[in-house]
Amino acid sequence: MASRSGSLAGDVLKLGTGTASSQLIGVAAAPIIARIFSPEAFGGLAILAAVSGTIAVVACLRYELAILLPEKDEDAAYLVWVCFLFVIASTVVSALLIWIAGDSFWRLLRASTVSSYAWLIPVNVFFAGISALLTSWNTRQRQFSRLMVLEVILRISITGSQVLIGLAGFVSAGALMFTTVFGMAVTTSVLGIQTWRESSRMLLAGLSQARMILALKRYASFPKFSAAAILLNTFSFHLPPVLLSGFLSVGTAGQFAFSNRLLRIPSKLIGTNFSQAFFPRVAEARLTGTLGSSVESAIAYLLKMSVFPCLLLAFIGKDLFLVAFGQKWVQAGVFTQILSVWLLAWFVASPLTTVFVVLEEQALELRFQVANVFIRGGSILVGGLFGSAELAVLLFAISGMCLYGTYSAMVIKKSGASAPKIFKPLLSTVAAFVPAALLILWIKHVTDSPLTVLGASLALLMVYFSNLFWVDPAARQALFNWIANFRASAAK
Repeated sequence: MASRSGSLAGDVLKLGTGTASSQLIGVAAAPIIARIFSPEAFGGLAILAAVSGTIAVVACLRYELAILLPEKDEDAAYLVWVCFLFVIASTVVSALLIWIAGDSFWRLLRASTVSSYAWLIPVNVFFAGISALLTSWNTRQRQFSRLMVLEVILRISITGSQVLIGLAGFVSAGALMFTTVFGMAVTTSVLGIQTWRESSRMLLAGLSQARMILALKRYASFPKFSAAAILLNTFSFHLPPVLLSGFLSVGTAGQFAFSNRLLRIPSKLIGTNFSQAFFPRVAEARLTGTLGSSVESAIAYLLKMSVFPCLLLAFIGKDLFLVAFGQKWVQAGVFTQILSVWLLAWFVASPLTTVFVVLEEQALELRFQVANVFIRGGSILVGGLFGSAELAVLLFAISGMCLYGTYSAMVIKKSGASAPKIFKPLLSTVAAFVPAALLILWIKHVTDSPLTVLGASLALLMVYFSNLFWVDPAARQALFNWIANFRASAAK
């Protein structure tokens, strides 16, 4: 296995360089895409993505996570082929399910216009599954620079094709889904070629039926518990737009999906990369008896990066969407304000799933995800029965905040981390936000200008992070590392 001697912050920022660049591309193009495509188109995309995403996340039956665990690369190579075979099987099963469901499934969701694009679902399952196993192998080999570059390629492929195909007059949900599959196909192909050139000899040596069967048995807890847990988590994640479409309209589902799409950007910028770089270290921390302190540092970092901007978003979401995307997306801005508290809890808890993986607490994770499905689904169901999208989203946000708060508490307890040490950065960040909140409320009272509100909010955000980098040596070093990595990648 490649050496793990590099710093966690360095690996996070190496990954974050590519993610930040790709997300900046997405943010820059979002106002254009929002004006080209309608809420109904985004609603259709959300429903197609719900089906393909739910299947794709278990395309490898979660054996891709096990690729990082063996001490020897040869043993990990057996798992790569196990994952590949499961991806092929998942692709075939998804195609059969789409064929059996027919048009009745889409009519039930009031999204019959997207049925003709259902063939894209198994294609997306295939490329997403291959991407997952290749990403795990490259993470094991600490090829973070490679993953950084591919993140940019993915965003350019998807965003660029969306703008071009939209300007050409193809503005349906199918066009949005096609561009998503296209981007995944491009990046997966590039990553596959690079990985094969570098590791083909080792991977070919892993084509042993007997050793693959042994690997299946050794890590059987992953499909038994982790696969079911992530399936339930993904299902519950995609459930809101599906239910909103079925109870209200596909346009309402599109408003929610667009809001959710932008809210996920901070997680892509920091949370996902943090989780990817944190995984090998938390595995090592368990062996060295330092898991508790590693979790404390991780949560403190995530809180410092998320509390202030998430709370600020609760005040300015509607103004932000009105200015950036136009009047037709105002409801998405209201959803964003409501979802900000859920975003905070989710942002902190999501990267911590790696702790349960290395502790092999898949059964506990599974129970949590079962509760997640019922709580999320029930929240949207109540709002849908009352015919109120805002009530549905509010109940979803409150229940999600409580659920992920409980999840974080479980991680703290299981890892042996100290809760008081974690509450300190939380309270200090909330205290720093109070004067900012009062100022925003005063500005909203004296003016009706969304631009003024956004300008003041941006200034406050810059002040907060400037102070964070000034007083926190670790954050300051992280910034310097990010700048160095960005320059290095730009020079390539």
